[in-house]
Amino acid sequence: MRRCWWCVLLFLVFSAAVFAEPGLETPPLYTQVAGGEEDVVVPPRTTLNLLALEKGVQWQVVARANGLEAPYRLKAGQVLRMDTSRIVPGELAHGFIINLPELMLYYFKDGTYVRRYSLAVGKRSWPTPTGDYQIVNKKRNPTWVVPVSIQEEMEELGQEVLTLVPPGPKNPLGSYWMGTSAPGVGIHATNRPWTVGNSVSHGCIRMLPEEIAQLFPQVEVDTPVKIIYRPIKMAITPDGRIFLEAHPNIYRWHYEAREVVEELARRYQLVGRIDWEKVPGVLKAKDGVARDITLGPARPQPVRAGVPSRTGGEARLGPLQGQNAGLE
Repeated sequence: MRRCWWCVLLFLVFSAAVFAEPGLETPPLYTQVAGGEEDVVVPPRTTLNLLALEKGVQWQVVARANGLEAPYRLKAGQVLRMDTSRIVPGELAHGFIINLPELMLYYFKDGTYVRRYSLAVGKRSWPTPTGDYQIVNKKRNPTWVVPVSIQEEMEELGQEVLTLVPPGPKNPLGSYWMGTSAPGVGIHATNRPWTVGNSVSHGCIRMLPEEIAQLFPQVEVDTPVKIIYRPIKMAITPDGRIFLEAHPNIYRWHYEAREVVEELARRYQLVGRIDWEKVPGVLKAKDGVARDITLGPARPQPVRAGVPSRTGGEARLGPLQGQNAGLE
């Protein structure tokens, strides 16, 4: 009995060392990987950054994979090879899962994974909070009610102190606002789309204007929103393949990536099924691509290790169907 108590104590101490920051807890083992390698034809009048954001990948990864060099100008009709493989989080079957380190929102509807969207989230000095929330209001062409804290920041920076910003091109909320139950935090469009893909806001969650315009009509008030902080994601698919995905630790919280992988491997009895020589490269690259780290032939999974959605692919949203903001 004494030995069992010591095991429990050591496990708790180990978990506390690996997941020391608020919002960090032992991650689940996911079961779904979406996307894959594809050839993307460059449309007219786009940029590498915008095209990468629309595909949910890092532009630097696309540039390296295709041998692109600065200033990274693209030509219409040019074909780019992209790997859009991502591990799909499974904490919710309906609503939004927002993973802050990967700057991504995953949209689920009635148990089915629909697609993902690139985001801008709170900066390190003003982080977006983690937790379980819901959509509490929606508004087109919102007026930005500037919080006192941001007014004080404007004054400190020697900027004009604003209290209200009406709808229009100067409004940082853009044309769409979805308020959440996290105090002052909303999901909104932006008049600076080039900031999407970065942690730069005062806590709010920015989306590309064209993408939130498509999503907005399909979202109802009371839709669940779960915000997580997972620099490391791991999955085992139904066919027995093990995938690992790493992202930058944007808030620099204490998070030992290698220990996270090792803990997940032990917990789900995968230690002998992982090619450990591949793990350091994935953790070092932090490129946001789900990489296969399976050792040898895969073994089909008879049971679910996490909470997957009902579809294994990523679907595009269909055609559009026909109170004031806080933080930005």
